[in-house]
Amino acid sequence: MSDVHIITQIRRAFKQLLSDAVGAKHVHNFSRLATGGFQSDQYPLVILAVTDQLQSDQEHKQDTYNVSVDIKISESASVTNPEEQIDAYRLTIQRALAKRGDLGFGRYFNWRVGSLSAPDFEPMADHQDAVAVAAILPVSFTIMVPTADPTKNLNP
Repeated sequence: MSDVHIITQIRRAFKQLLSDAVGAKHVHNFSRLATGGFQSDQYPLVILAVTDQLQSDQEHKQDTYNVSVDIKISESASVTNPEEQIDAYRLTIQRALAKRGDLGFGRYFNWRVGSLSAPDFEPMADHQDAVAVAAILPVSFTIMVPTADPTKNLNP
């Protein structure tokens, strides 16, 4: 078993997959929203959030994670037709997800890419009078993690 929590491995794998598709300067974790804004040259943005629901089977020494990855696509409203830019990024991301290959964190089941949410307008942290258009594309799947000690694979 890796010394890195499975959710961290999944987050890193998605960040790499999407960075390869759209460029690393555009892909960030949701925590970046709390620590500051984005530069104008980083738009369009792809922001990742990974959540999980754990089901532990201690008898068989196996944890099952139902994993959700929310991919938030955001574009500056100063761009002409920002919704169309989001749609174009959606197509690029969907193609990357379809060609994902081995993501490096083992086998996964019930892979599903959901529907893009309706675009939403939100303030931009680094430009007080500007807004961004954003939409979320969810991905969900199940992964089973064998472990001799289930507590080693739980978030503290």
